[in-house]
Amino acid sequence: MLALLRRTLFLTVLVLLVASLGGAGAQDAVKWTPVTDERLLNAAKDPNNWLQYYRTQDGWSYSPLAQINAGNAKRLQIKWMKSLGELGEQQSFPMVNNGVMIVTAANIPHNTVYALDAATGKQLWKWTKKTPEDLTAFARVHPQSRAVALYENTVIVPTLDAKLVALDARTGKQVWETTAADYKDGYYLNSPPLVARGLLIIGPAGPGEMGIRGWAAAFDAKTGKEVWRFWTVPEPGQPGGNTWEGDSWQRGGGSIWLPPTYDAQSDTVFFATGNPSPFIDAVRKGDNLYTNSVLAVDRATGKVKWHYQYVPADAWDFDTMNEHTVLTLKRDGQDVPAVVSFHKPGFVTALDRRDGKILYAKKFTKSVDWAEGIDMKTGRPIEAPGKRPLMGGDKIEMCPALLGSRNWVPSSYSPQTGLVYVPTMDLCMKYGYVKEIKWTRGLAYVGIAWEVVQKGENAGAIRAYNPNTGDMAWEHVTKAPPIHSGLLSTGGGLVLFQTMEGQFRALDAKTGKLVWEHNNGQLASTGPVSYTVNGKQHIAVVVGGKTRIRGWFAAERKLDHLLDMNFNGLLVVYGLPD
Repeated sequence: MLALLRRTLFLTVLVLLVASLGGAGAQDAVKWTPVTDERLLNAAKDPNNWLQYYRTQDGWSYSPLAQINAGNAKRLQIKWMKSLGELGEQQSFPMVNNGVMIVTAANIPHNTVYALDAATGKQLWKWTKKTPEDLTAFARVHPQSRAVALYENTVIVPTLDAKLVALDARTGKQVWETTAADYKDGYYLNSPPLVARGLLIIGPAGPGEMGIRGWAAAFDAKTGKEVWRFWTVPEPGQPGGNTWEGDSWQRGGGSIWLPPTYDAQSDTVFFATGNPSPFIDAVRKGDNLYTNSVLAVDRATGKVKWHYQYVPADAWDFDTMNEHTVLTLKRDGQDVPAVVSFHKPGFVTALDRRDGKILYAKKFTKSVDWAEGIDMKTGRPIEAPGKRPLMGGDKIEMCPALLGSRNWVPSSYSPQTGLVYVPTMDLCMKYGYVKEIKWTRGLAYVGIAWEVVQKGENAGAIRAYNPNTGDMAWEHVTKAPPIHSGLLSTGGGLVLFQTMEGQFRALDAKTGKLVWEHNNGQLASTGPVSYTVNGKQHIAVVVGGKTRIRGWFAAERKLDHLLDMNFNGLLVVYGLPD
C-alpha cells in the first residue's frame, strides 16, 4: 500500500511538473504580430519595422525614420552585439516585426535562424537545419543566407539544399517544408522570396556556375505548394529558344541571385537574371536569352509580359542580377513609370516599366572599357574590339573586373533627396579562357582564369545619382572596393554603410560628406536596416565579410590590407545614448 501511495504521489507530481512546463512554454512563446499581405503592400507607411528584404516591395532600401540624423549621428554608439556563430560568409539582412528580430546565419554544415529581442539582443528561439554533406561546388562557395521572408505567423527560410522551410514565428518550430529543386544538380537558395499577395516568388542561385537551367517560381505562402514556374533559359520551340546553339540551352545558366521587385499597381514582378553558363561564349553561340536580362512577369500566372537583355552572349560573368528600383521618372516634363538598375557591367539603365522600352543608358563608373556605350535604337551594347577572349588564348586586360562595377548588395533610393545611392567599384582584370571544358553534374562549369587589377589609388566609391538622368551628384571615395557595402538611406538625411576596412559610416545624403564613423573591426558583409523599438531608432548591420576575398584580391598589392581583416559573423546594433 505504501509503495502504491508513493507511486501515485510520484506520478501526480510528474504530471503537475509537465503541465507547468507546458504552460511556461506557451507563456514564453514570442509575442508576434501577423505579417499580412496588407502590411507588406503598405510597408512604406510603417517606418518602425523592416518586414521584407528592401523594406518595401519597390526595392528602395529606404527608412523614413529621422530620430537619428545628420545633427546627432556623432552620438551613435553600439547598443548590443550578437555573434552569429559562423566564420564569415554572413550576408543576412535582419527582419524586424514589432520588437522581434529574425536574422539568419549560414555556412557549412548548417542553416541557422535566430529570433531575438530587437531592443536587447536576447535570444528568443533558435532553429538549425543540417545541410547535406554532398552539397555541390558553388553552394559551398556561396554558403550564405541573405534573409528570411515573413508571412502571417511564419518565417520562410531559403536553404542551401534548395528548400523553402516555414517556421512558426512564435516558437521556431517547423510548419511546412517544400523542395524547390534538386540540390544535387547544383541548385541552392541563398536569397529570400518576395512575398506578394499570398505568393512566395523566388529563383535559385547555382545555374550560372553549375551548367544547369535557371528558373523562377511562385509558391503558396500558406502551404508551400508550387503555383507556377518558368525557365530563364528557354528550350527549342519556345520564345528565345533559337538564341542557343545546339543543346547548349540545357546547361544555360541564368541564376536569380536576389529577390525581385514588385509594382503592385500593375501586379508585375521584375526578375533580374545572371550570366549564362559556362562563362565561355564560344560554347553557347547566340544571344542566350533570358540570361543577363530583366523579365517583367505577371505575379499571378508567371507569364512574361516583356523582357530586356542587357548583355547578349555574355563572355565575362557580367550578371545583371541587381535590384530594379521601381520609380516614377521625369522625362521631358512628363511622369514616366520606370525601373532603374545599376549593373555589374558598369551601365545604369532606365526602362519604361509598362513595355520595357529603354529610356536611357550610360556608364556610371570610371573603369568601363568593354563597351563604348549602348545603342539606343537596338538596346545592345556597342562592344569595344578585342575584349572577348579566345579559348586557350592570352588573358585580356579589361574593365570592369568580373566582380563588377557594383556587386550584389543593394543600392538605396531616398524620396527625400530624389537620389539613388550606389556602392561602386573601379576595378579591372586580366581575364582568359581555358583550352577545353567539360560538363559534369555537380561540378563547377565555368572555364576561366582571372585576377583583379586596380589601376587607380582608390578602388571605389559610394556615389549618388539622379535617376531621371543617370548623372552623378556626388561621390564619397573609398580606398577598398565597397563590394559588400550595401546602403541604407534614411529620413534623417543619412546614407549608412560598412566599409571593407571595418568602419561603419554615416554620410550626409545631400552632399556625401562624412558625418560619423565607428571602427567595429569587421569587413562589410551586407547592408544595414533601421527600425524602432520602445520608441527609439536602431540601426542593425551584419558584418564579417567573405573569406573568399583572400583569393579575389591576392594578386593586387594595393588590396593587401584586406587580407588580414577579421571574418567573424557578427550582428552589430547602433543607437543613440539613452
